[in-house]
Amino acid sequence: MNTSVIYSTNLPDTTNPQSSTGNPQSGTGNPRSSTEVLFAKAYQAQLTWSQTKITSRTAILGKFRSLLVEYRLQLANAIESQSRQDYRETITSELLPLADTAKWLHQNAKRILAPRNLDGGFGPFWLGRLRSTVHRVPFGLVMIIGTWNYPLFLPGAQILHALAAGNAVVFKPARDCDRVSQLLVDLLLRAGVPGDLIVLLDSSIEAARDAIDVGVDKVIMTGSSRSGRNVLHHLADKLTPAVMELSGCDAVYVLPGADMHRVCDLLVFGLRLNGGATCMAPRRIFVPKRSSEVFHRLLAQRLDDPRQKNWTTRISSQTSRILWDGVEEAIGRGARIFSGERRPSTLATANELSEPVVCGHVVLTDMKTDMRLCSSDIFAPLAMIIPVDDWSDALRADSQCPYALTASIFGPMEDALRIVKFISAGFVTINDLIVPTADPRLPFGGRGESGYGVTRGNEGLLEMTSPKVVSARLGSWLPHSKLPDALDEALLDGLLQFSHNGQFKGRIKGLLQTARAAISQRKRSGG
Repeated sequence: MNTSVIYSTNLPDTTNPQSSTGNPQSGTGNPRSSTEVLFAKAYQAQLTWSQTKITSRTAILGKFRSLLVEYRLQLANAIESQSRQDYRETITSELLPLADTAKWLHQNAKRILAPRNLDGGFGPFWLGRLRSTVHRVPFGLVMIIGTWNYPLFLPGAQILHALAAGNAVVFKPARDCDRVSQLLVDLLLRAGVPGDLIVLLDSSIEAARDAIDVGVDKVIMTGSSRSGRNVLHHLADKLTPAVMELSGCDAVYVLPGADMHRVCDLLVFGLRLNGGATCMAPRRIFVPKRSSEVFHRLLAQRLDDPRQKNWTTRISSQTSRILWDGVEEAIGRGARIFSGERRPSTLATANELSEPVVCGHVVLTDMKTDMRLCSSDIFAPLAMIIPVDDWSDALRADSQCPYALTASIFGPMEDALRIVKFISAGFVTINDLIVPTADPRLPFGGRGESGYGVTRGNEGLLEMTSPKVVSARLGSWLPHSKLPDALDEALLDGLLQFSHNGQFKGRIKGLLQTARAAISQRKRSGG
């Protein structure tokens, strides 16, 4: 990673003998048996952790926040992503959001996870008096499958939520993310998380498979839709629940009256962020034809700026092949390269797929929604301009893409709010893009090929728990404990009419029928 600072090599003390962060795949013996031993210790630690006061659990997250700041440079230096630009980008996309998440959980987890009491006086009266409480209980052992493009913030936030809810954690980092993942876990242990409570696997696919085979209680995954399918297939045999935070090919709606300067500034930001390796990057940009000339002129000014024109990032040669094969298909069907380079002549051969390729931004225009790239979850600095007649035309075009992670709308607030209800996406921003999703108060998740379930926010914390209902009977009224009576049917039918008939006369009829049946029953019983 290129940075503008010199990093210290002082790392926290990781000699805690209770740590479960050793590699279960290393050493001699049966890897499966090693994993089973670590999981057994994690379950034992989780029993104690779940009974620990939530204020004590979240206080540890507060300590972690301080350590995150103290070791910020080491964390940044440990991120080996080829797309990361500099330390500034790491602060804004990883360190600040993760610190904010820890702070928010420290301040709000107790309230969100508090038992919910329901007074029987407000329930259906025919049920009698009940005192019921809905408790949120941890799943037990939650597996976090991390991603490579934001290897600190995304799995880190999920781990913090899992711990705050009282779970133990199995953490499987993405490939080439072992260093930063180890440091993240080390800081959590130093903050006070019990050592056996976190099991850090290596980054191999086999490690994840072995862990699922041994058994976990829930899986939280961030990755591609293809990888998500593979994981779900593996989870199916045990019916293990999961949250899938998957790929995106996100839409931008440019409405008439939009501030075109703002739109173009933010599109360039979206192109550059993390070298294009962002699932929420603005890929498909729907621009009204009557606004097209102004939009293209202003966007060209920004893309021709030497600071952007000479900007490059690195992507895998496999991604580069997918990108340029898609570009060639689009050009063959009438699209144009609006800004950017042509297919590089140095693109790696098939046996050199591990070598990264230097790539600048690629902006296509005159795209059609049935072109391959318009339904691709590609991690590259790519943006595609799709001309539309109006916003209803844009909605139809957007619906042809299987991904529905986030969307952005630019235009007058009243117009933007009018079309929000028609957009299929888990998160919609108005007159901005990407950045609002870092708010720790807000849930994040997609639809369709972008997965299901959410992480972060109140809802993300609740995803780390399951509801347990405790309902206590008050009083001695237990009509259902009696043997069936011939008049039960008339009484219950009258009760149904009285309670739910849409017509006033029908409700009165039901009341009278209920009363007659009740009186007859009392007389029969000698009451």
